[in-house]
Amino acid sequence: GKAAHLSPNPILIAGALQFTHWNAHHLKSCREEPMRGVALLAGAGTAWRQGVRFGLHCGFSCANLTVVLLFAGIMDLRAMAVVIVAITAERLAHTGKHVARATGFVFVGAGLILIARAAGLR
Repeated sequence: GKAAHLSPNPILIAGALQFTHWNAHHLKSCREEPMRGVALLAGAGTAWRQGVRFGLHCGFSCANLTVVLLFAGIMDLRAMAVVIVAITAERLAHTGKHVARATGFVFVGAGLILIARAAGLR
């Protein structure tokens, strides 16, 4: 029946990624000052490399939540608000890792609800 045609739910997968070491590593690297405590040479090349490194960590740490936004509808204001709050809270909260896990629970739950609805369960 319907359940046989269900594909993996991107919201469920994005929520599950919130619990991984990969996400925690990138979130930690995004929250820290690049090369804290290390004197950097004052040069454009060094600044560029550090900026790219920092940007990649930040981009990777929120990539799964960006996928949620794409799946839910990139122009959906409610989806935008949820994803913006989740990403901002992960970055600004003193306990970013705990916020990421809480966000993971929310998105895993939402993904399971969507799968249940697709399967005809209420």
